[in-house]
Amino acid sequence: MPHKQQIEKMLEALPKRSLRSTLFNVAHAYARAADTSWQAIAAENDTDFAAPAIMCQSFAVELLLKFFLAVDHPHAGSTDQLKAAGVKLNCHKYSELFDQLRQQSKDKIALAYTATIGKQTDADGFRQALLAQGDDPFVYWRYIYESTDRNSHLDMQAFLNVLTALGKAAEAERKAAPHA
Repeated sequence: MPHKQQIEKMLEALPKRSLRSTLFNVAHAYARAADTSWQAIAAENDTDFAAPAIMCQSFAVELLLKFFLAVDHPHAGSTDQLKAAGVKLNCHKYSELFDQLRQQSKDKIALAYTATIGKQTDADGFRQALLAQGDDPFVYWRYIYESTDRNSHLDMQAFLNVLTALGKAAEAERKAAPHA
């Protein structure tokens, strides 16, 4: 584990990033953390890694939705500016985040989802797939230990398809606007 001073030095060396870039990169890091947890389940035969994997994956989805909110408001360079533009960022609910997106972003995401699942869909179809994962799975899985239902289930492939589509759509957006 790196020392505090080493981390601080690394952070100081980072070039200044836009809000969109930060959201994308942190979402990517959470998706990678989820992958590591899924691998630990198989390698260590330890299902206790399932909740952290799902929590990280669900937060990656949330951050990618917030990435598209930042894309939809290109003149807002900070969360405060997004809030001033009327964007509600302080939530974990997929429905609230997705419903704030402009139709153009919804359509780009749906196109990536179509490519991911190999079946034609539109923005409403992606929204249904998104909400099939739960409206706020980050909160649910973050506090899974409080649940009285000892066997919570999730269609991992469906969830991965949603995350993959959002990631591909975000990557395409970044390539189209490299400064993002």
